[in-house]
Amino acid sequence: MKKTLIKILIYTYCITIHDSLADHGTGIDKTSESRHPQENEQLTRLFNQDQIARKLSHDEIDWNVLNHKDKNRRGKVLKMLAEGRIKTSKDFYHAALIFQHGNNVEDIRLAHALTTIAATLAEDKSKANWLKAATWDRLMMNLNQPQWYGTQFVKDPSGNWSLYDIDPDIISDQQRIDWSVRVIEESKALEKSLNNTKEGKH
Repeated sequence: MKKTLIKILIYTYCITIHDSLADHGTGIDKTSESRHPQENEQLTRLFNQDQIARKLSHDEIDWNVLNHKDKNRRGKVLKMLAEGRIKTSKDFYHAALIFQHGNNVEDIRLAHALTTIAATLAEDKSKANWLKAATWDRLMMNLNQPQWYGTQFVKDPSGNWSLYDIDPDIISDQQRIDWSVRVIEESKALEKSLNNTKEGKH
């Protein structure tokens, strides 16, 4: 089903770009709502729920409950995609972040496709570009490959955080900066900080 929805997503993207070009280049008098699609308020609420659920510390979250709620949110987003109700850059970004929290490769691939469209449509691309990097790294992690950008951390059974393996030869620190991603030394410093914070709680 998700492969079909990716095709729908690509079609929706093409229509969105076509309409945007038509608005600016043909002189056709369209309504304001047509030229500037309204953000999907239901999707915004789902996004906010996703974020609020993650404000607790990692150890305080009931992951069985959260995974169930995440799955329900993804189902609602898939329905919106199929109905063509995801139109703006912010819509695509919200949908991407919800799918970024999925549990399998298909979810993460869809998240990456969604945020790529969000970045294409956005005027300020910083948040969407960061999410592009994060979804790509998460996809690599799900495929048991080294990440490229250094956005993903993992927690071992003893509670220690570590920066997931990075391929050092693919992405430069300047490319990371261009996509609003921490450089490697900053990520290593964050790894140390996460573990220092954990030790300080005992």
